[in-house]
Amino acid sequence: MIAHSPSIQLNSETIYLIEALKVESYWNSKNFTLTLQNKDFPFLNKIEEIVKKLGVKISKRILLKVKLENETRKEDVKILYDKKELNFHIEKSPFDNKKVKAVMSLPYKKHYDLEVHYKNKRYKIKIRAQKNKIVYESKLNCWIYGDYRFPTKKLLTFLDDYTGGHKNLYVEETLFNSEPLLVMSAFSALVDCEGSINWYGFKRQIQIRMKTKEYLLQWKILLAKLGVGCRVEKNEDLWGLVISGWEDFDKLERFGFKLYHSKKAIKWKSLIGGFKRNQISRNSYKEFYVNKLKRINKKICAKEFADYLNKSKRVVNHYLLKLEKQGFVSCDRDKWPYLYFISTSSVR
Repeated sequence: MIAHSPSIQLNSETIYLIEALKVESYWNSKNFTLTLQNKDFPFLNKIEEIVKKLGVKISKRILLKVKLENETRKEDVKILYDKKELNFHIEKSPFDNKKVKAVMSLPYKKHYDLEVHYKNKRYKIKIRAQKNKIVYESKLNCWIYGDYRFPTKKLLTFLDDYTGGHKNLYVEETLFNSEPLLVMSAFSALVDCEGSINWYGFKRQIQIRMKTKEYLLQWKILLAKLGVGCRVEKNEDLWGLVISGWEDFDKLERFGFKLYHSKKAIKWKSLIGGFKRNQISRNSYKEFYVNKLKRINKKICAKEFADYLNKSKRVVNHYLLKLEKQGFVSCDRDKWPYLYFISTSSVR
């Protein structure tokens, strides 16, 4: 076990904070720096709530990125606020050096009216800060991040003691010996920061893509201890941890998995709700379909059966054919569409 600062105790909230800072922030005890930047303000609000409970004050700023025409130089651009020129730097895309953005850090205010002058044109950017989001109006494409800074000696010392330093990305031994709620707090933070929730067609999955393969493999082992199945696979230059089984989603939910990132939280709620309404347990398809056919007590085609079960015809037809081969379901092929039923001889 790692020694922890007596002023900060490990609980579900501090575990969430640690994992979020590990993957999303930058801190350096020597330079007395701790910075967290993110576009999702409900997520940032959660971080602020936890940090305030630790007695730590947060300094807030707004990080604004403005897309400019390709190969635009800094000397060709002026950005004004209240007729005063603002300082900014040019950020080049890591994938294409021709693509550039003007990047500036602004004090946190409820509204800004900026002017961007370049290419003999003048563009306005109106920024309005609300409780759960910051919105803007402009003909230019912009990205707005919350820039939160909260370096304190006790928090930096705690992070260094627990994680071994900001450059070390691994799952701490403490989590391997923790109760499921604490594990889920850390995993929730990881998904809030680096995960995606995909739901289209028959495909539903949580995916976390990173460069650090070892870190994801550790998470695979830790989740397996809770009975949650996942796989780690390579996708181009990144590694991905993928969870796709509905029973695994259900276990995450029961163990306390909870998201605070606004868009991901909505997707997760819809996904898990849909699964709870319309899924059956792994390896229980035989009992499920046979019992449903017994209850109907008549011959029925795959389309009608699918409508009755509120499932896709493709899925239902797959299991009917499988059960017919196994001898649990009978099929009348004298008519089209084929009719499925439970006969006395097929009940075993």
